[in-house]
Amino acid sequence: MAHSSQEHTGARIADYRKLRQMSQTALARDAFLSRSTIAKVEAGLSPASTAVVAACARALQVDVAVLYGQPYISELRQDHLDRLISPLSNALDMYDLGPDPDITPRPISRIADDVAVLCSGACATEYKNVGARLPGLLGELITAVNVLPLGSAEYQSASATLSWCYWVSYEFAYRLGYHHLASIALERMGWMAEQAQDPLLLAVRLAKRSSILLRRGDNHMAGRIIERGHALVEQSESRRPVDALAVTGTLHLASAIASAQAQNKESVSGYMELANRAADQIGRDVPHVYWTSFGKTNVLHYEVATRVELGQLGGAVQEARKLRFPVGHPKMRMGRYYMEMGRAYAQMGKAEAAQRALRRAREIAPQQARYHPLMRETIGVLVRRQRRASDSLSAMAAWVGM
Repeated sequence: MAHSSQEHTGARIADYRKLRQMSQTALARDAFLSRSTIAKVEAGLSPASTAVVAACARALQVDVAVLYGQPYISELRQDHLDRLISPLSNALDMYDLGPDPDITPRPISRIADDVAVLCSGACATEYKNVGARLPGLLGELITAVNVLPLGSAEYQSASATLSWCYWVSYEFAYRLGYHHLASIALERMGWMAEQAQDPLLLAVRLAKRSSILLRRGDNHMAGRIIERGHALVEQSESRRPVDALAVTGTLHLASAIASAQAQNKESVSGYMELANRAADQIGRDVPHVYWTSFGKTNVLHYEVATRVELGQLGGAVQEARKLRFPVGHPKMRMGRYYMEMGRAYAQMGKAEAAQRALRRAREIAPQQARYHPLMRETIGVLVRRQRRASDSLSAMAAWVGM
């Protein structure tokens, strides 16, 4: 079904509901939501939360990406990002073709330095720079892995580096709305992490996999995957206990979000307490340890995020007053935080505070904000609730393609 850029997630839910010949009452029943929630979301007067969209997608038997309208093709073209998708797709398909005779790989240490820069760029939401460099590095690493002695230390190092390159591929594709491509990248990441024999890397991959399932509203399967992640951490023989703690804490935070989406307040508290203990044991933020961005700052961010998911908006605002992002904190995390606060303020009817939060998200991580459904949905709610949108709000709406 074709949709104009003026439509929003609620309008697409209404369209597919009508195609399925369902009333709002029937959709609410099948999605285990209230009819008033469906009515407000369809009218664009209430933000379409992840849990609501996932529940409607299940009831309507469509993918969540369809309801979000992703990817946002016209904006990708304006930013010249659409032309980066095909080369990445081709590079991901090269995984089992053996070494490329036209490529002479550099020493693994030098390639690993470049991949670390890409990982940092992904955390900083620098999608254009990341997407342009990914295909070349993937081709070089695939060739390197294929010419190194199987099972050697250098082979394992190359495999781990290629696994992180696939992680960046996942982040790039997922953030731009190409979720099928992101899933392929995540599968490739797991395959190479096994070759690297790194249980923590496999656990990080499972944390990302759980995020995909949570977006679809599959809390049960996400929980099983997170449990498997914890089992992998226990298998780790890492001599750096901070690494294991950071990955463990990240898995606890994933469980907390899953529980919040399921409206299980008791489980949220339990998982947040476990994440707090891990952060206390580390004693500092460790943003570059397995690129988890874990630490006390991230735990407090999730205290806010879980309250937003639970609908405890006043509590979310109170927790937010305690949060101060240190210098160098990943822009991906900061941008997401301000978008979450924008949504919370919009639900509270505080339009000016919501706009300030969204502007801050744009200032910190512009490419992330431009392509994130949460940003677009919240702006849409603010526009539709006002008789006449302010110039700044109208400009922001135009910037995201509304």
